[in-house]
Amino acid sequence: MKRAITVLSVISAVTTVLSACTGVLYTNGGTRRVVESIHGAKITLWGDGVYANNSLLKTGATKGTDVVLILAAILLIVVTVALKNPRLQLLLRTGLLSIVSYAATCLVMGVSFNSLFLLYVLQFGSSMFAFLLSLHQLILTEPYSNAVYERKFTGTGIFLIISGCSVLMWLTFIIPALLTGKPMETLEIYTTEPTFVLDLAIILPVALFCGIMLLKKRRIGYKMAPVLLTLLTGVGLCVIFQSVYQLSLGLELSPGQLMGLAGTFIILGSIAAVLNIRILRYVK
Repeated sequence: MKRAITVLSVISAVTTVLSACTGVLYTNGGTRRVVESIHGAKITLWGDGVYANNSLLKTGATKGTDVVLILAAILLIVVTVALKNPRLQLLLRTGLLSIVSYAATCLVMGVSFNSLFLLYVLQFGSSMFAFLLSLHQLILTEPYSNAVYERKFTGTGIFLIISGCSVLMWLTFIIPALLTGKPMETLEIYTTEPTFVLDLAIILPVALFCGIMLLKKRRIGYKMAPVLLTLLTGVGLCVIFQSVYQLSLGLELSPGQLMGLAGTFIILGSIAAVLNIRILRYVK
């Protein structure tokens, strides 16, 4: 199984670099255009490159994520191929794969169909299977020295619970739309929002479970914590570059959006990086 995980991880990393670099760098000289959504709203499309048929908001977010994915994919290759400590490799690889598989899911299900679709499918499939196999191996492995289980990472457990609950902010978009029967403004030309689905259906319960297990000093909590903390660090970086790209495209982000949504995830990502380093020091 180790060989299969290695091969799938490398395929995932290579396809991620290819798709992300194309998303950031490729241009065909197209220009912006305005279309009417199925909801009757006028939406400006980017009009250039592989994201030509996506809104400015989605294009800025996806390009920002692409920058982080290039970094994550390169680190994934280095960790998978060059890192000598197998236990540290397992924890870091699983965490990096969580970033790649999360982003690949959003790509293949949330971005308008384009010429890279089959590459997205390969990226999605390889990263998802690599992540699941790597997570299975992590659960069966003892990556830490016994000293880690003598410590109670109360702060980390509480942080994971708070981080998981932070995605409930998406309900402020969803519930008003359900009550009024009007579409969410963030939908634009799309029919659904994959981020809301992933965060509320997977990230929320997993973060709550991991946080509670860590507070109870269960081994599964110690094993899963670095994976979630790595993912949260990646999300924090994504939000930074997403905001930069969206501003560069001329989108006006209110102080509430910058300090509220963006600021929250950036702070959570920064704290997650520090907490991750603390727990990884106990890898044997």
